[in-house]
Amino acid sequence: MGATLYLMFISIVLLSIFIIYKTIYYRNKITSMTGMMIAMTLGMSVGLTVGVILGILISDNFFIATVFGMLAGMFVGFLAGLPISLVATLDGLLSGLMGGMIGAMLGEMITAEYQDAIVKIMFFLFLGTLLILVKMINQEVNKAVNFYRSLYITVVLFGMLFVIFEQLGSIFIQ
Repeated sequence: MGATLYLMFISIVLLSIFIIYKTIYYRNKITSMTGMMIAMTLGMSVGLTVGVILGILISDNFFIATVFGMLAGMFVGFLAGLPISLVATLDGLLSGLMGGMIGAMLGEMITAEYQDAIVKIMFFLFLGTLLILVKMINQEVNKAVNFYRSLYITVVLFGMLFVIFEQLGSIFIQ
């Protein structure tokens, strides 16, 4: 595994912890529907991204890749929905299960020449989804100061991150 892959895993874990922390901190201000969206979005995003990576890394054992991808998505979706309600917990759990399963299938089926590209695409979709999720949480709790208000800042940050990932080289060491 390359340094880029470690950076992706660390980013996924830290950003998931950040969203779960915000959900726990504002659990009294977040409505049930918003909590369900948080759990579903986070569970599905983590499941898809981790599932694709594991489907590529453990390509010789599809069962193990699917189970671990599902467990990652289910765990994060469960934790994100737990502070809100039982329905949000179930929603996050099942979305994570589905995302991990679909991600592992995609990672298993992708050809070797497109593995780096699909992982980068999924990771940037994960980041974009989490930015929207943070904006939704901030709108829900009526927070006045918002770092993500400017679209230009977000575009510049995405561009810088893309350049960093390109400079780090290949994700999977052949």
